[in-house]
Amino acid sequence: MRTTLDIDDELMEALLARHPGASKTEAVERAIREYLAADAYERARKLRGRIDVEDVSAELRRNDRRT
Repeated sequence: MRTTLDIDDELMEALLARHPGASKTEAVERAIREYLAADAYERARKLRGRIDVEDVSAELRRNDRRT
């Protein structure tokens, strides 16, 4: 997707310094991926204790032994 952005020069320079050799596009894409991964982790962490999880590992191991 082609997008035009007006990004602060100092912010872009700082990003490129953290990703030496990367093009602007590569650096921005990597930063977005890292942000989304961190955000997904944080959202999942906030759900801790709010979702009941049934441990079926013993049953799965039993089924594997039968096969």
